[in-house]
Amino acid sequence: MDKLIITVAPNGPVATKEHTPHVAVTADEVIEQGIACWEAGASILHYHARDKDQKASLDYDYFGRVLEGLRKHTTLIVQISTGWGLDDREGRIRAVDLRPDMMSLNVGSVNFGPGAYVNRAADAEYWAGKMLEFGVRPEIECFDASHVETGIRLWKMGLIEDPPFFDFVLGVPNAISYTPRNLQMMLDLLPAGARWSCIGIARAQLPVTTLGIVMGGNCRVGIEDNIYYSRGVLATNVQLVERTVRLAKELQREIASPEEARQLLGIRNS
Repeated sequence: MDKLIITVAPNGPVATKEHTPHVAVTADEVIEQGIACWEAGASILHYHARDKDQKASLDYDYFGRVLEGLRKHTTLIVQISTGWGLDDREGRIRAVDLRPDMMSLNVGSVNFGPGAYVNRAADAEYWAGKMLEFGVRPEIECFDASHVETGIRLWKMGLIEDPPFFDFVLGVPNAISYTPRNLQMMLDLLPAGARWSCIGIARAQLPVTTLGIVMGGNCRVGIEDNIYYSRGVLATNVQLVERTVRLAKELQREIASPEEARQLLGIRNS
């Protein structure tokens, strides 16, 4: 198996300090926690912007400050989220001209809790084209099996370079649930040579992470997806990375450094 690429997502668009004091809200907190997670074994950091009221935003300056800070103090692969902003097609991709290493690419709509998370086909093509133009590697977010197929279509159109990198998200309420069979089903759809990672939401994080390690994929952990270490016990982002490293070692998977992850994913040097 290839070495394991660990992504950490220290904030996301939902959790606030009222949910957990360990979520990274300010740009400085994302940088500080990013340094600690990099030292613990993470190779990729995925982050969202927040405003002064802790709400999710598309603050261009916030994205830029975090990117600059992480590049100054770490060798992390920096991935900016485009996963917020509802119908703001331009706002969601605006930070592409900062030329982060990666950005998330949401290719399909899905029921997300009580609401709808809308990602139109034409918008996905536009976002993929902008990432290609600026040399930013996309991570194809898959909340359902149809999103895998849409990602493959964009790849076949030439909007995504080799190797395409898919991220399976399991456990979002009203989207695809976590079962080993569901993970295997999504994996079976991938074209030869594709890279993949997996995310387990809430209580699914630990079993999804473990299966990803065993099955030869990669994984994402962090407070965006799960605020608990165990039932009723709040986690820090560093603890979740450290646990993943321990699991990988017990299961005899070596951990990829950021430099090795760049080679595996075809990411150009920053």
